[in-house]
Amino acid sequence: MKIIMNKNELASFQTKAKILEIARQKFVTKGFYNTSLQEIVEEIGLTRGAFYHHFKNKEEILCELISIIQGEIADYIVEKSMRSNDAWEQLIIGCACFVEKAIDKDIIKILLIDGPSVISWQEWKRIDSENSESHLKEQLLILQTQGKIKDINIDFLTSFISGGLNELAMSISTTNSIDIQEVEVSIRQFLEGIKKDG
Repeated sequence: MKIIMNKNELASFQTKAKILEIARQKFVTKGFYNTSLQEIVEEIGLTRGAFYHHFKNKEEILCELISIIQGEIADYIVEKSMRSNDAWEQLIIGCACFVEKAIDKDIIKILLIDGPSVISWQEWKRIDSENSESHLKEQLLILQTQGKIKDINIDFLTSFISGGLNELAMSISTTNSIDIQEVEVSIRQFLEGIKKDG
């Protein structure tokens, strides 16, 4: 169903999108702490009052950007994992694709560096649980239903894999190059332990 906005709603939507775009650029290049709210407001040509109509503060912008980035990663994972009809292969591809996207300099700074240090761990975890973790959990439940993985607590397994992928992305981001095929092979070997025939 197509949503039709009136002129005021459209203008508000466009202004909010512009705030997010400018903030994202600045958070990536300068970092969250080194970017002032005044810089964002002045670049867009807004008054402080107009800004507060859309966001309470910089932290709220960051939360929304994390959700947006999580959505972008999810879309990429779905696109790439659909090259296989096998649920196990989709899991491997999805995990590797998460790492591939997360290490992008335009993503890792907001998602895994500034995000967890600026907003509370509980809030960051909530956003992650509603996005990346929920997709991972869904895939693991499919595999368990198909009898392809061992009888393991899926909530524990989801947290274990998700945390490992975040840490792997952070570790790889400090290197000068990445071989995504090597990442995929490593993930495959690691996850073989949860397969029923592994």
